[in-house]
Amino acid sequence: MKLAHTMLRVGNPEEVIEFYKEAFDMELKRKSEQDSFTLYFLGHPGQTAELELTYNHGQDDKYGKGEGFGHIAIHTPEDMTLQEAYDNAVEAGGEDYRPPEECPGDYAFVKDPEGYEVEILARPAATPEE
Repeated sequence: MKLAHTMLRVGNPEEVIEFYKEAFDMELKRKSEQDSFTLYFLGHPGQTAELELTYNHGQDDKYGKGEGFGHIAIHTPEDMTLQEAYDNAVEAGGEDYRPPEECPGDYAFVKDPEGYEVEILARPAATPEE
């Protein structure tokens, strides 16, 4: 078995898609328009797991986040530090939420334009083979 996708309901899909493209180098892989909703699937090249954004037609406000959902997590690219990835996400429209210096490990959090938390994880350094 493999993880297929995580779904987030959004009120402004264009803004959210642009954020994930700019902040995390995701691409829009496919779109499925139905009578009452549209699904947008984003992901990274070479990965099968996707982020599904669901836009219910006419629901243009941000959704309440509830207490059950926590966050999604994305690793930094190999050529980018945690701070650079965090700064990039904020510049792309993310909310300056919990920068690296406020977190006790190698991670940070931004909020996407709809208010969902995104954890940015520093990619572990490669260890030499023994």
